[in-house]
Amino acid sequence: MSTEARPRAGTATVPAESRDSGTRHGPIAQLLIAWSPLSTILVAYWVAQWVTAPLGTGEGAATNRIGAALHVLGPARVDETLFGSVPTVWLQARLLDGTPHWYDAVAALVYVTHFVSIPLLTAVAWFRLRDRFREWVAAVLTMTLVGVVGYVAYPAAPPWLAAERGAIGDVRRVSDLGWEWLHLDVVARLTELGQSGSNPVAAMPSLHAGAALLVALFLWSSVSRLGRLLLAAYALAMALTLVYTGEHYVADVLAGWLVAAVGVVAGRALAPPRDPDPSPGGAR
Repeated sequence: MSTEARPRAGTATVPAESRDSGTRHGPIAQLLIAWSPLSTILVAYWVAQWVTAPLGTGEGAATNRIGAALHVLGPARVDETLFGSVPTVWLQARLLDGTPHWYDAVAALVYVTHFVSIPLLTAVAWFRLRDRFREWVAAVLTMTLVGVVGYVAYPAAPPWLAAERGAIGDVRRVSDLGWEWLHLDVVARLTELGQSGSNPVAAMPSLHAGAALLVALFLWSSVSRLGRLLLAAYALAMALTLVYTGEHYVADVLAGWLVAAVGVVAGRALAPPRDPDPSPGGAR
């Protein structure tokens, strides 16, 4: 009789390379290993920026490097069809008065979570949900790559840029305004600096909205009912923040949610199989 240890029924099968990584490396090295696939995201964004560069936002070329022209009114028309007006214009007309308020602080905090949510959940998946790590990485990379394809094939002006061009009503880019209310002007300047170096026409789909929903969908089965309520609130809060601050149209958000759903499906399809739970009364 073989004495080789076998996994118990009902336990997830962890890839051998993942188990080895946990024994051969310390926590910092493991974290770097976990984050290494995310470098694909940086490369994808760089490629999208390079493709878009000739288009610019001022007197640049009429098309990007693959011949796609800037779309200024398409998403705005979708919002007008859905709501009768552009929600960003409607919200800012009623909530912006030249001074920051508490809700601007909430919007700024929600907005900035986008830049930490994916690295943070990647670490959680590696250390706490190792059997689902491959599923998470596949979902994130699929969502990102599909979104980047959308950026280069359909470069779209966000509400703040469309307003600058006089295409819609008055809209300001105020995703950094709340830091003034929090007396963290240095964070506001860092936000502005980061935005100035980002792709200004990477609006359709909204990967800010997509990432928030992806986090919620991935964690949904692992948390309590209260946790699910908080995850749903987070996804909705991100959507409202993006629309209010002039970063995205509702149409962009809906497209981002669709891309997140595609990521979830891809993640589950590419994840390694897990042993089914033992059935009651089954063979022992």
